[in-house]
This record gives sequence, structure tokens and C-alpha cells, in this order.
Amino acid sequence: MDGLSGQKVLLVWSACPEQSLLAAVEELKTKVGASGDVALENAERLEFGAQRASAYAVVLAGLVSPSSLIHSDAMVEELARVVQPGGKLIVREPTCPIGVVTNMRSPDKLRSALTLNGFSNVSQATAVEQTADERSLLHAALAEQRGVSAELAQSVTLTEVSAERPAYEVGASSALPLSFAKKVENGTGAPAAANSSVSDVWKFSANDLGDDDIELMDQDDLLDESDKVKPDPSTLRVCGTTGKRKACKDCSCGLAEELAGEAKKSSKPTSACGSCYLGDAFRCASCPYLGMPAFKPGEQVRLSDRQLNADA
Repeated sequence: MDGLSGQKVLLVWSACPEQSLLAAVEELKTKVGASGDVALENAERLEFGAQRASAYAVVLAGLVSPSSLIHSDAMVEELARVVQPGGKLIVREPTCPIGVVTNMRSPDKLRSALTLNGFSNVSQATAVEQTADERSLLHAALAEQRGVSAELAQSVTLTEVSAERPAYEVGASSALPLSFAKKVENGTGAPAAANSSVSDVWKFSANDLGDDDIELMDQDDLLDESDKVKPDPSTLRVCGTTGKRKACKDCSCGLAEELAGEAKKSSKPTSACGSCYLGDAFRCASCPYLGMPAFKPGEQVRLSDRQLNADA
């Protein structure tokens, strides 16, 4: 941890030996120097909000060994509150693969927790190198404080992640440098001429296209034979009142009867079950095809002369 000279630092600690805490404080005081300051806060009291907002340039959480501190979302939110804009946060937390130990994050989940609580420039998670004694102390702390068995503790890694708070206060606003005034050229009061190079971009002419470069489609190819057929005038008849091919309420021109006849011609028996074409064995009592032979879907049913004559 370099670059702490003259900085105001907050050290967040959890259950740990008093000697380890005092040694960490003395080390930090040496690094910040006489012009800096080191403050202490217990992790369990951090969420009470006793610290001033944006008060510290650097916040260190879980760095006192051994630490089994798991940073909850409420704790990370409070850490984001006390770090000043542009300040730095460094956290250490025991991590393991997802699902191995209950209520313990994976390294990627730790990074996501910092990001979701407003931190930026979140570093990659790195495993902290520990001596055999430090690792034994960590396993003992996990067993005592979180009930992690010795077997599961073998998959736990002490992970360090650093992040920065964005260089602005929450709720800060800034005016955008927008101007809608017309540009004035040479102080004459006349509007400035449009940039010819910009306006030329939107000019298009047939001379700009080379036959070898671009092949244009023949407009006659866009029409097929059905488009060239002259429509039947009877289908173009509309109501003089509505102006549409829809009869008015008191139609007297015959359009209502014409539309009714078209609807009757186009109407076909519909199937509710969709299996009418299979035969009587698959038809319901109200089937419109009852008594008719099986047929293919969509096929028009035709009865032969033999089927139309009654049996002798």
C-alpha cells in the first residue's frame, strides 16, 4: 500500500488479536506521516453511520489478520458513503467457489458487490499470500466465528480487491455547455454561412454513380404479372356515404346485399377440434362433416353419385 503519505485513512477491523490491530495501526501511521491521519472503526459499528460522509481518502477493510470479515451489502454501501470522491477502497475477504460455504462469496461476486454499490475501476480479485501460521489462524477464526469446518476451510482463499469511488458527490449536477444562438460572422450580425463540405455530403446525382461500380435495379422488375391485371370494377364499388367498401346503416344502393352475398360465398364450415377430415370416428355430434367420407385437410368434399343414392 503505497501513496498513503499525507492521506486520511480509515481502518475497518473485525474480531482480531489486539496485538495485530496495534501493529497495523503503527504501520499505517508510519506510511501516512505527520500530515496524515489514521482512524479506526469496528465493522459491527460501521453500519450505524457514525462516520462523516466523504471523510477519508483511503478506506481499508478486513486487512488486519486474521480476518473472517464478510462485507454485507449494507456495509459496502456505508464504505462507499465515507470514501471521498476519487478516493480508494481496499477490502480483504475470505472467498470460496459458489455453494461450498454458506453465506460466503466467490471472488467474482465480491467484485460485483463493489460495482453494484457505486464503485468504479474495480480491480481483479487477487489471492493474498499467507504463511502457514496466518492460514491456520484464518481457519481457526472461520471455525469460531462462522462455524466453517476444517475440511471446508481448505477451499477458502483470502481475496483482495481494490476499487475507486467516482470523482463526484451523489446527487451532484452540472450545467451542460449548450448554446442555441446563431453563429455570427465577422461581427456583422449576419448568420455564418453553412460549411460547404458538410452540405455537399447530402447532395446526390446520377453523375456520381459509375455503371461499373453500382448496378441499379430495373424498375419494371419490381412488378409481376398480377400487379398489371386490371381490377374488376365491381370490386371497387364503395358506399357514397362512407366512402369505403362498407355499407352504411340505411343502405339503399344494394351494396349491403352485395357484401352479404360475398360473405356467404366465402363462408365455409369451421372445425372446432381440427380432426374432422379423419372421418366420423373422430368427429363430434355437431360436426358439419358428419356422415361424409374422410378427406385431406383443405380439400373440398365431393360426394359421388353412388353415395348420393339411397341403398335399395
